Amino acid sequence: MARINDFEVIMNRYLKSVYNFAFRLSGNEGEASDITQEVFIKVWKNIKKFDPDKNFKTWIFAVARNTTFDYLRKRKSIYFSDEEDVADIEPLPDEIFIRKELGKELENALSKIRLDFREIILLRYTEELTFEEISEIVGKPLNTVKSHHLRALSALRKLLTNSPNPS
Repeated sequence: MARINDFEVIMNRYLKSVYNFAFRLSGNEGEASDITQEVFIKVWKNIKKFDPDKNFKTWIFAVARNTTFDYLRKRKSIYFSDEEDVADIEPLPDEIFIRKELGKELENALSKIRLDFREIILLRYTEELTFEEISEIVGKPLNTVKSHHLRALSALRKLLTNSPNPS
């Protein structure tokens, strides 16, 4: 019974983050739901393999990353949503509009950069993981992750400064 309660805590803590990560990589709500379900099935089945001396968030995002990439490889075509809901504590209507427009521009720019760059940006800024944790998740050397991070930021900056203003 304790194992089920522990798993419930894991689900409550990580479900939304794992879903958002899968959605932002896959670009499809239904696929993100399927991927998320598969991630938590894998976590349930493999929890005994988790090393308690390691960071659990890093481990679960490695599972999420691998599951998402497996799913995308099977699908063969990668696309990304242009829509982004921006939530904040009671923002003003003009702030909502500006944030939504910026969110759409950012999502659009994210969809145009390489997938390996996109995942580093999402893990760093959405999940607030360190470069060391990202390195462990993606299985690349720390300096490669940092280099890809800088290249991703540069690519995003270029796309965002060259994008037409919606006004």
